[in-house]
Amino acid sequence: MKKTFLLVVTCFLLLHTGAAREIKDEDLKKALEALQNQVPLTYNGDVRKFVDVYTTAQKKRFAQMVGLSKYYFPIYEKVFKERGVPDELKYLSVIESSLDPNAVSKAEATGPWQFLNEVGKKYGLAVNDTIDERRDPSMACNAAASYLLDSYAYYGNDWLLAIASYNCGRNSIKWAMEDSGKKDYWSIRKYLPAETRNYVPAYIATVYMMNHYRKYGIVPVEPDFITETEHAMATKKVSIDEIAKLGGLNPYILYTLNPSYKKQMINGSGSSPKKLVVPVLPTYTYNAICRLVGAPERIVAPTVIASAVPAKPFYTVMYTVQAGDSLQSIAAKFNGATIESLKSVNNLKDDAPPPGTMIKVRMQ
Repeated sequence: MKKTFLLVVTCFLLLHTGAAREIKDEDLKKALEALQNQVPLTYNGDVRKFVDVYTTAQKKRFAQMVGLSKYYFPIYEKVFKERGVPDELKYLSVIESSLDPNAVSKAEATGPWQFLNEVGKKYGLAVNDTIDERRDPSMACNAAASYLLDSYAYYGNDWLLAIASYNCGRNSIKWAMEDSGKKDYWSIRKYLPAETRNYVPAYIATVYMMNHYRKYGIVPVEPDFITETEHAMATKKVSIDEIAKLGGLNPYILYTLNPSYKKQMINGSGSSPKKLVVPVLPTYTYNAICRLVGAPERIVAPTVIASAVPAKPFYTVMYTVQAGDSLQSIAAKFNGATIESLKSVNNLKDDAPPPGTMIKVRMQ
């Protein structure tokens, strides 16, 4: 079981005796006002306490989440834009799961958006012997969007109440309204469960910190997996290990990019294709994987000769050195790769690294 980031931070909050006060309250308030879009970002002492914990006791952990956000936030941003959900609600996943698709709470809420089994199924997330879609960042985010939109409409277009209900459920909000005779979050807050009383202040502090972490000397910790990806729709049952072997990839990377599949097996079919996420690969490798899993292959566009063609961006992929490989043969497999860049990026001196060595390849 993994503790949610909110639970860990709340524990530190209870023990918190000293706080970092480099930034004045007035400046924090102005910063939140500048960030505010559709969700009200009220500043108060409780928000300040969370900022202080994020920048002291939880500074290292926050640096990890800033790094992970480089991969997960673009996924959430795409979903929320398509669904008409305010972009700033992506920060909820930080306090829900620390951006960990494998997070599981004591109540067995699972995935980056922490869905209980029955709630996940209600919002279209399959959970069975082969897959747990609550762990899929895109699918879980889409379900979260549906839940938040439903709550937003239910509470008369109030995003703070929708956020609070994501933590404690709609009934708890209803009972707090009845007990207080009020209908806004800050007025009913003291009637809510203890965790929910901290939830919205933690969210507001997270919005601030994810945009101003540099002020506190926080350096993002880069994820230990490849964040530039593409996908294929698998129509066959194939093991992730087999896919990794064919593509010369570290299986750990594919496990991390495809967290919803149980037993490291993609159980696709013609009637129910399953998404396989892979690092950006050269066309011949990507198409070989597509043939293995029964997915459409990439179509290579014909070369067009034109003047002032903008330079293509470089991508970094991981490659496992095979028997008989040399830096020259490896560079030839990847568009834009050179022997010099392979040596420089991997600090190599030998022109023939030992088989099994994982190296970084900069390609176009």
